[in-house]
This record gives sequence, C-alpha cells and structure tokens, in this order.
Amino acid sequence: MPNPDAGNWIYAIEDAALLEGHMTAVYPKGVNVLLVRIDGVVHAVSGKCVHMACPLFTGKLEGHGHCAQFDVSNGEALSGPVPSDLGHEALPPMLGAYMGNIGMLMAHVRTESMRAYRTRLVAGWVEVDL
Repeated sequence: MPNPDAGNWIYAIEDAALLEGHMTAVYPKGVNVLLVRIDGVVHAVSGKCVHMACPLFTGKLEGHGHCAQFDVSNGEALSGPVPSDLGHEALPPMLGAYMGNIGMLMAHVRTESMRAYRTRLVAGWVEVDL
C-alpha cells in the first residue's frame, strides 16, 4: 500500500513567519510558490498568474494585472481575466469603446487553473510537496 505522506516535501518557511490573511513568495528548490494562510490553514499555489505570468505576491489574491480570481485551496480558476462588472459609473466615450473592444477580444480567452501544492507543518516549519 503506498504511503500517503510520500512525496517531495521541502521546507519552505517558518510557520510563525506567515501571518493569518497574508501571503508570501517562497522558492523551494527554485520553484516559485505562493503561500497563503486562510483560517489557520496554509495553502500553496504557483507563484505566478497563469494568464500573464505576473508575480502574485505583489498583488491581492487575484491576478495582479487582469482581475483573474483563483481558489488558493486547489488552484481552480474562478473567473477570467476581465471582470464582468467594472462598476456603475459611466466611462468616458473613448474608454468605453476601447473596453468594449477589449471585452470582445477577451471573451475567448480562457483562464487556466493554477498548480496547487500540498502543505504540512513539521516542527515549526511549513513544508511544500513539490
């Protein structure tokens, strides 16, 4: 029977260094990984947006430049790169026309899910299964 804990577990960061609701980039074995602690659970996903390869640690828990959203617990893409609602204020006519064109172009763009990694806590360290 295979060992469910078998894997390529690598120390990534001290557990106390990752605060609740925060994220940080780590590079175990040179792999760009974004760690996020939500409700006490540490999640790990690819450290770059799958849409434009933007570094995610510099933004929010959304695609940094294009508003794509991901579930950090499993890497699933929740929304595409262009938000469906840009607010309730009217855009200036030229910008409105431009955004309409961008919307048509981006309608066919598919945002892929990102890679998620298993994590575990061992002796005060967060480990990531690469």
